[in-house]
Amino acid sequence: MPYQISEITINPVNEISATAAVARKAVSSVVGITSIQMQREFFWTRPVEGVGSGIVVNKNGYILTNSHVIGDGEAQKITVLFENGDEMEGNVLWFDPTLDLAIVKVNANNLNTADFGNSDLLEVGELAVAIGNPLGLDFQRSVTSGVISGLHRSIKVDQYNVIEDLIQTDASINPGNSGGPLLNAVGEVIGINTAKIQTGEGLGFAIPINIARPIVEEVIQKGKFNNV
Repeated sequence: MPYQISEITINPVNEISATAAVARKAVSSVVGITSIQMQREFFWTRPVEGVGSGIVVNKNGYILTNSHVIGDGEAQKITVLFENGDEMEGNVLWFDPTLDLAIVKVNANNLNTADFGNSDLLEVGELAVAIGNPLGLDFQRSVTSGVISGLHRSIKVDQYNVIEDLIQTDASINPGNSGGPLLNAVGEVIGINTAKIQTGEGLGFAIPINIARPIVEEVIQKGKFNNV
């Protein structure tokens, strides 16, 4: 009796198709950001390059990222890299190391922009998609997915600073993802990726977009934000 091979049909699950749709919608609004900072070593200084990510939040060149991506205002030069290969000089309009947020401006218009979601409506277990440049520009606009693992988390980022009210996700986040978006199932930005706990797997964190939204709106309208 001949051996019969049964036909196997694979139907993609909703989460996979949703992730692909989110990536198609949002990837063109994600940028790479490189910065040159001067690092002091004993009696001299040397230039050090940093790499991160950002998200276009207004078609006229406003980009949201992390404060640490632009050296907390200490970067000597900032370059923004777009999906089409264009590179533009970036100027810092505002930054806050405590919130770990910054707004960079490039001289451009008609850029593809991201849509904002409502981070106050998030539920643990729903889809989360991260886009950014993990470990440098060799892996530009990498897409990873997971779920919202927790809400209102606090993490200690250094000896003196704690960032509070963060979104926890198991979507893979690595150095270089910082400043890139965390997106929901319809491709809306729900957070700005900021940190990962290095001693654990699947422990990434993002700043809720509702914290950044009023800052972005005021900087676009007035050119600055009053932190008080």
